[in-house]
Amino acid sequence: MKAIKSILAALLVSIIITSVGYAKGDKGYLTMDYAIKTYVEAVSLGKVKGIDEILDNNVKFTLAQGNKVINYNKMELINSLKISENINQNCKTDYSIIEKGEAQTIVKVTMDYENFSKINYVTISNTDQGWKITNVSSLYK
Repeated sequence: MKAIKSILAALLVSIIITSVGYAKGDKGYLTMDYAIKTYVEAVSLGKVKGIDEILDNNVKFTLAQGNKVINYNKMELINSLKISENINQNCKTDYSIIEKGEAQTIVKVTMDYENFSKINYVTISNTDQGWKITNVSSLYK
């Protein structure tokens, strides 16, 4: 009986260690695709869940307004997105990968409204914590 308990305990410990190892080794949810889709859903559909985890702590957001360029940091960007939480933008949103590399990828996110377009150039970097957005540059056409 003692041997069976020992075997079951060893098996349970083995399963737990294996599960934890897979969770840490597989950046699963922080893939490039996840980061892009989470960002697009946040800016176009107001789905801000998960936005904090895909933004690098040093993310830089710039917005061109006329001759001025306005800079935002991570918290300012998150607060801005939370203001429009659950608000579906009245636009057609699409994205395309401009440049793709193992360490960094640049994505163009286009939001077409009735009378103008907002273009976001999003830089996503492969960090120790998975793919995270490190820079967003926005302009209007």
